[in-house]
Amino acid sequence: MHPTKLLKGTKSKLLEGKKILVAVTSSIAAIESPKLMRELIRHGAEVYCIVTEEVKKIIGKDALKFGCGNDVYEEITGDIEHIFLYNECDCLLIYPATANIISKINLGIADNIVNTTFLMFFGNKPVFIVPAMHENMLKSIERHIDELKNKDNVYIVSPRFEEGKAKVASVEEIVGFIIEKIGNDLKRERNRVLILNGGTVEFIDKVRVITNLSSGKMGVALAEAFCKEGFYVEVITAMGLEPPYYIKNHRVLTAKEMLNKAIELAKDFDIIISSAAISDFTVESFEGKLSSEEEPILKLKRNPKVLEELRKAYKDKIIIGFKAEYNLNEEDLINKAKERLNKYNLNMIIANDLSKHYFGDDYTEVYIITKDDVEKVSGSKKEVAEKIVEKVVGLVKS
Repeated sequence: MHPTKLLKGTKSKLLEGKKILVAVTSSIAAIESPKLMRELIRHGAEVYCIVTEEVKKIIGKDALKFGCGNDVYEEITGDIEHIFLYNECDCLLIYPATANIISKINLGIADNIVNTTFLMFFGNKPVFIVPAMHENMLKSIERHIDELKNKDNVYIVSPRFEEGKAKVASVEEIVGFIIEKIGNDLKRERNRVLILNGGTVEFIDKVRVITNLSSGKMGVALAEAFCKEGFYVEVITAMGLEPPYYIKNHRVLTAKEMLNKAIELAKDFDIIISSAAISDFTVESFEGKLSSEEEPILKLKRNPKVLEELRKAYKDKIIIGFKAEYNLNEEDLINKAKERLNKYNLNMIIANDLSKHYFGDDYTEVYIITKDDVEKVSGSKKEVAEKIVEKVVGLVKS
């Protein structure tokens, strides 16, 4: 087995079972193609590669084989590669697509393995075209691009314009687009997870806020770990780190917005996890902008408890909370967490002491608490998130 295969599904199962043919043509952007192919593999895809003859002046076949983990084809032989690859693969991705190849495929010219294979896919299976060339050249072939984008199952991934050049879209943008068009619809599967993440803010006036220092790292680590295990994941993020491009994210600011969005979305999810640092208090805010010469007195009032409201609204869902305290001994920390677990009828709660690992730390020490068990776990947030996911899987199966 080629070592590249070990990457398969290490980020998600969104492309599991999909076979993608990457056609590399002779733009300098071809040097990014191994990175692109490996990113597709990380989401579960099997990747094949074909190249035009000129590509070998820019990047070697060994580098491309390193990227996809399969043999790289550069010509059509008695093995009729264009037919074999069409039958084998779910879609064709031309990356990068030069002015020459775009013009030829639109005119139906078949004089190399790439445009010949395109004709097999054209009108039958999805084709993704990622242009890369000088801006002047792009304008010159605009007719071909416009005609292609109006064809069924042909998608043009728009370039980014820099320094007078139409540069290929980012690897993340391309992979995200392919996931959107042909990825596995995990929304239809059970075990859908909604994660509340980051630190909420409360407005003092129209420009000033009260907030906290939550980094959002734990919620993102959880989102990635659940996605890797094949769960469908969405995140509601206030302030702090956002999830990676392949996980849907909803932006909010205040605790009220967080609660409203969670209540709205949770009906479509089986598991709700609140790792967010949600403001306990809101401010009776001032209109406009306070003068810096004033010494205002802020009047605070309590926000609704998000976990409590979620449990009222969704009595049968798995709901998991976090409880952060500061400088408590182990017994008191666990007892406080259990109080919240029982008060809101949670399925699980994760407790931590911020005096040991403060907001933003890459490492943490937590207690994973259910009604029947307490387990202490420490390590990087990635490692701890993976352990939490393992525990949640146990809950789902029980």
